Order: sequence, then structure tokens, then C-alpha cells
Amino acid sequence: MPKPNTYVQLLQAQKAIQQLQHDNHVIKGFTVQQCLDVALIALHNEFHFGPKMTARFESAFLDTFMAYAQMCVDDAVDDPEIVYTKEKMDRALRAACGENIRPFEERYAIENLYFREKLKEKSHE
Repeated sequence: MPKPNTYVQLLQAQKAIQQLQHDNHVIKGFTVQQCLDVALIALHNEFHFGPKMTARFESAFLDTFMAYAQMCVDDAVDDPEIVYTKEKMDRALRAACGENIRPFEERYAIENLYFREKLKEKSHE
């Protein structure tokens, strides 16, 4: 059996990593767009937002999203636990929603994130 060409394996691995990075980037963009779309639909259905208010919301949503995303990236440079970002998000949510918000650690715990499997479980209850 011929010896595997490690250079070819390295190139294949690099290509696979690039594809995964691209896929991850697309998934993130898709998810943000989906969140925005659903928020706009909910704002229209529940609060009767029309084109003017939804345009304002969309702009504010994207600006806020990017600001907090950048804050998280900047914070993670010196603190992998992103303590500053977590506190800023919790503080902003308390201002918006009141004191009874779930803390960041709870909201972002893997078991509390929204996954397709959980949606399937909910629909069978």
C-alpha cells in the first residue's frame, strides 16, 4: 500500500476547514436575517408596525446587533469569558424588559438555546 501523501492530506484538510468556515459564516448570516424577519413579522402582527416603523426597527436591530457583536469580539481579545459583554447585555435587557430577565449564562446555556430538535419535542407535547 502506498504511503499517503501528507502534503495532499494537508491541502485537503485546509480546503475542508475553509469550507466549514464559509458554511459557518453563511449560517450566521442566515440566522441573523431569519431573526430580523421573524421580529419584523411579530412587530407587525402584534403591534401593527407598518413600513415606516419596521424600517426604523430594522436599522436599529442591525446597528445594535453589530455593536454588540463587535463588543463581544473586542472583549474576547482579553477575556475569553466576555464578562464585560455579558454584563452590558444583561444591563441593557434589564432596562428594556425589567429586572426579571434570565442572566446571560442561563440564556446562552446550550440546553436553553433554540435547536430544531427542541422545536420538534415541543410540537409533540
